[in-house]
Amino acid sequence: MPEYYEIKIKGYLDPGWADWFAGLELTHLEGEQTLLAGALPDQAALHGLLERIRDLNLKLISVTSIGPSNPSLE
Repeated sequence: MPEYYEIKIKGYLDPGWADWFAGLELTHLEGEQTLLAGALPDQAALHGLLERIRDLNLKLISVTSIGPSNPSLE
């Protein structure tokens, strides 16, 4: 079952990057942070996303698993 995640990174990402980040929703937060939020199908997808963040040399602030994906949240 897909899990819903919220991933915070330092800096602002252009919303055009959403497709590159597994289609997660990008939201700019105060303090020059970007929130990537949405459902990922499995742990392998999460690790792949974290590798992309690393490869872009972005600073990871937090990763939070909210729980099973809820269609009303997407």
